[in-house]
Amino acid sequence: MCLAAVICRGASVHAADGPPVILQQPVNLSARQGESAQLSLEADGSIPLTITWLRNGLPLGIGSNTAFSTAPLRSGDDGTVFSAIVSNALGMVTTSNAFLTVEPGIVVAASVNRTAQLLLYRGWPLVLEVALIHPDAFDSNAVPILISGTNGPWFNALQIDVRDGQDQPQSWTFHPAPITNEVVQLNSDSGGGMLWWLTPAETAQLPTGTFAITATLNTTNVTRPGAWKGVLAGVPVSLSVTNEPAILDRAQTEQKGRLFADYALLKGDRDQAQREIDALLTAYPTNIGGLTYNAYLKQAAGLFDDAFQNVQLALDQVAVQSPDAPEPPSELLLKEAELEQIVAPPTLEHAVINQQVVLGWSGYPGLNYRLETSSDLSGWSVLITNFTTVSNHYSFTVDLTRDRQFFRVAR
Repeated sequence: MCLAAVICRGASVHAADGPPVILQQPVNLSARQGESAQLSLEADGSIPLTITWLRNGLPLGIGSNTAFSTAPLRSGDDGTVFSAIVSNALGMVTTSNAFLTVEPGIVVAASVNRTAQLLLYRGWPLVLEVALIHPDAFDSNAVPILISGTNGPWFNALQIDVRDGQDQPQSWTFHPAPITNEVVQLNSDSGGGMLWWLTPAETAQLPTGTFAITATLNTTNVTRPGAWKGVLAGVPVSLSVTNEPAILDRAQTEQKGRLFADYALLKGDRDQAQREIDALLTAYPTNIGGLTYNAYLKQAAGLFDDAFQNVQLALDQVAVQSPDAPEPPSELLLKEAELEQIVAPPTLEHAVINQQVVLGWSGYPGLNYRLETSSDLSGWSVLITNFTTVSNHYSFTVDLTRDRQFFRVAR
């Protein structure tokens, strides 16, 4: 930027006396929602020069700044026209127009207990999840966006605001998940996620009423090179807090069981999560949500046959309870296909070469298997134990002896 009789690009200049002259016009620019747009001009003429920046023809302020930064942009700012009037005692001149394009910004998506609109019973846990999603999430060529906090973990850049029905701020002490990463990179196929929670004892102390929880990403003070800078607020989550009914119906029982199981897993207590789901299925053995959840718990515990059985039971109940549904939920179909590969018996091929047996085995990547041998198909002994592979194929070479006439692979 350049003004008369000031330092411009490192050199002292002396402008000719006269009315103002525009040396460099503001240019069209684009920025993402939440970012600030930077405009500038260069002018010369008799001092003092006065700069009046205009937004859609309306003045934003009068001063001497040849640079101007907008407030964090919103989608409604797209198409805004900026210009400036430069004046002195001898005249005035108006710059050409600069047009602003606002591109989609990072998506800040919040949910409470896995829903965006919720009735929370006091004494039930509250789990707040905030996800950051790249604005070009479906573009494989999307440029990565780096998110950083000012101090410590990246999620320090997220601010959680709770307000009641009268828009009064509330003090809810959320507990953050133990994440220590200083940065998170948003790509077309991956984003950033963060969890906070309130314990059942803490929600029991909440007042009843309607509340709005808003997550805001604010990185305006971040100094890390290459990190995104801006302010973006997510859509508020509507939350109604009330007392738990004296008697829970089937849907409420499922919601409570799954929610307390989620909370137990968040705290790292898988056994408690299993107890919550067991209690749900004891009360309602044909509950599809409980059977589905149980399948995930069994798979995580390495009980693949039990997991597969629970998926089959859930699919059977879908057919019984929703006979007019065009097809079962895709989640169950995908889980069935995944577990079917795991529980399927491994295959074994062989070839005899110079009194040695070359065994080719196919199974499921990542699982532990064992190789057993027998002389008569009645008594089996372990030859190799706890072998695995990152692919779906493994090869063995073993000596062929009187005691090693038959081989099998088992989990």
